[in-house]
Amino acid sequence: MLKTRSGKVLRRRMPDDAAATAQQLFAVLRELDAQGVKWIWIETPPDSPAWDGVRDRLQRASAA
Repeated sequence: MLKTRSGKVLRRRMPDDAAATAQQLFAVLRELDAQGVKWIWIETPPDSPAWDGVRDRLQRASAA
């Protein structure tokens, strides 16, 4: 986890590989939730079939 200068903003770099990101995504979201993170910004994944699963998981996680 990378911290910005403010110490209140956390950054998490996910893998560049769609399959690895999909595998880690829910664990990272649970970790941020456990830390009490109030807002999560996520860069839009690439618009290619390989990333369909990641986009689906993000949609499901944001619907809660």
